[in-house]
Amino acid sequence: MRKITAPKLSGVHRFACLALYRALLRQCAKLPSTAPTLSEVKPTIQQKFHRYRNLQSPSQTLNALNVGYEALDLIHVASRGNQNVIQRISTLISESQSEKQMNSSIQQALSKAKPAKPKSKKEQKKEKIQAFEKQTARRHPDAIPITSRPRPVVSGKRRIPVLVNARGVPFLRIKKPQPMNLSGAIRSKLENRWRRIERRESLEAALEIARGEDRWDQLTHGQEPATWSQVITDALTEVNDKIRESDLQNKKLAKDMWNVVLAERKLAAEEEKRASNA
Repeated sequence: MRKITAPKLSGVHRFACLALYRALLRQCAKLPSTAPTLSEVKPTIQQKFHRYRNLQSPSQTLNALNVGYEALDLIHVASRGNQNVIQRISTLISESQSEKQMNSSIQQALSKAKPAKPKSKKEQKKEKIQAFEKQTARRHPDAIPITSRPRPVVSGKRRIPVLVNARGVPFLRIKKPQPMNLSGAIRSKLENRWRRIERRESLEAALEIARGEDRWDQLTHGQEPATWSQVITDALTEVNDKIRESDLQNKKLAKDMWNVVLAERKLAAEEEKRASNA
């Protein structure tokens, strides 16, 4: 069986179409400016070529090319000032625009008459999450620190928070979805720690070079008030101190949060016991 190749995958076909397209655009530039509708010839040609560039049917492709060659002949004659052809082109353009407007009106009427598709549970959940993130983008002015818990009295069933470790940053999760300002605070802490780690690595690499410079100064009997490695060592000590300090703060915060969880569990057990005895 003979292999059938799609027209758009043929190099010869693409060359012929592009040559026709360029020829039409060149002839459009030669059209007289006497008729206002002639200015719409070029956009119409561009639209048609864009619309039919993915044709697969050989018969439809042949018909489209024949129309293109006929249009090229008409535009060529119109560019020489033939009023009959100019009037014919103007009529074709007007009919094409009227048909386009009519189709647009029909599509708008159909879209209005068509009932709106109910949103799926996944879409509804996504919208709720987006609305919640928008509401929690900033910290509430009346919000109290999480370590001030447990609350002595709550309305309804007490929610016991869960202690979560986010790559070394502790936080208490009360419920999902997570507030956006909490996510931003965690991300900021993690980014600051990572920047300090990257700076520590770059300083450690620079320290080896500085030690080599110090050895060279010793060999050349250079008298320097401060060594090259001393400045980098001081900066490295400062970075390590900041990393250690932030880690200790996170450790203390995790301990305080765990005490909150234990206290919440104790109160929840007491409330459950009182409810069962009532």
